[in-house]
Amino acid sequence: MPVYDFTCPKHGIFTGITSYQDSLAGLSCPHCGARSKVLPALPQISTVSSALRNASARAEASSSEPRVMKRKHLPSCGCVMCRQKRPPTSRRWMLGQC
Repeated sequence: MPVYDFTCPKHGIFTGITSYQDSLAGLSCPHCGARSKVLPALPQISTVSSALRNASARAEASSSEPRVMKRKHLPSCGCVMCRQKRPPTSRRWMLGQC
């Protein structure tokens, strides 16, 4: 069932799960029991590019909980997995032989 926002004159906005037909009739407030009107919903149209939206989501996720890294794989660890391979410049005679 869809989720709708309703507004109570005394207690403000609350969320309710109900069918479309029942939402048009209104929903009773969980605090006082008064009949509350459904709020109009705006369409979720995004004008932001997907790259910017993904970058914003990554920044928001990492702002509160930083990514946990293992100590053995930090950039300065020097292990075999983290070392960058250099191109073979000492074997110039092999260039173009394949």
